[in-house]
Amino acid sequence: MVMKEVSKTFRVLILGISIAFLTSQIVSSAYAQGNNSAVYSKDSAPFGVPYKDWITRWWQWNVGIPTSQHPRDNYTAEKCTVNQNGSVWFIPDILTGKEQRPCTIPEGKAILVPLLTGECDTSESTSQSDADLRQCSTAGDEYGAISATLDGQKIENLDSYRTATDFFNISIVKDNIFDAPAGTYRGIADGFFVFLKPLSVGNHELQIKTSVTNPTTPSFNYASEGTYNLKISPKPQTENNITNKSGSLNTTMPNQLPPESINGSKVGKI
Repeated sequence: MVMKEVSKTFRVLILGISIAFLTSQIVSSAYAQGNNSAVYSKDSAPFGVPYKDWITRWWQWNVGIPTSQHPRDNYTAEKCTVNQNGSVWFIPDILTGKEQRPCTIPEGKAILVPLLTGECDTSESTSQSDADLRQCSTAGDEYGAISATLDGQKIENLDSYRTATDFFNISIVKDNIFDAPAGTYRGIADGFFVFLKPLSVGNHELQIKTSVTNPTTPSFNYASEGTYNLKISPKPQTENNITNKSGSLNTTMPNQLPPESINGSKVGKI
């Protein structure tokens, strides 16, 4: 009888310790990424797609734009809209200097912004094995100092957001910003990103800073600072909304008007 009671107490004690340990791990993980309510955590799946796969898509977007149209260099507000056709709006990186960049983004879009990232693929003759590619993709992301603020509020613990992708196929266009040979290759990427949840309609300011001081490979070193003046534009009023609003109006019309005039003419989608 005593042995049973002792065993029961022991099991309860172990269970209590296990729960406490798991709770502390969850709290520690949450603390590591800070109270960043405006950004997705790296273990999330925005719009049903894992976080790391959005980084894959960002890189596919990045190498899929010809140099003349690419928003990374010689930036313009018009270039910010190039090849933007999904639930997430991709922002280019800034590799040197200090810039202020305006960008108008439709309401409801998440925003993916690189702070420090690298990608390597089999287009490079020196990187063919998976081990070589993985090491190559991470090499330039070491010894970095990164920071970001959104509307004056610091985004905390960005070092904990470092993410590596799985291997993926990457299609590089002709005349690309990396002067890489055009074609489809096997690649992998790594890096630190700010992944913003959809922002409210209006004006927002995102400031990002990156510097790399690599003591072993100085060729990786650079410093940049960017301010993105983001204007979130409201969704255009759809035909559906117009039709719904007409329900509150007096729709008693003269008999000679055709029925379709009651609800108004069709409105093309913008």
